[in-house]
Amino acid sequence: MFNKLNKYGLPIKYAIFGFFGGMIGVFIANIIGFNDGSISYISTAIAAGTGGAVGGWIRQWKGMNT
Repeated sequence: MFNKLNKYGLPIKYAIFGFFGGMIGVFIANIIGFNDGSISYISTAIAAGTGGAVGGWIRQWKGMNT
């Protein structure tokens, strides 16, 4: 489905997934009133993107290619 991102490598692909997933998570938390102001978009973007990149690097290190 996201095969076009494969040319950038797994860490970048998973960082993009993490980034957008984190943004959606904060948006939903704001909508349902779960966020009391302590969750910010920029810190979530950095954390989720970094976590996604690390996850992609681990998958690449284990020899998984998608």
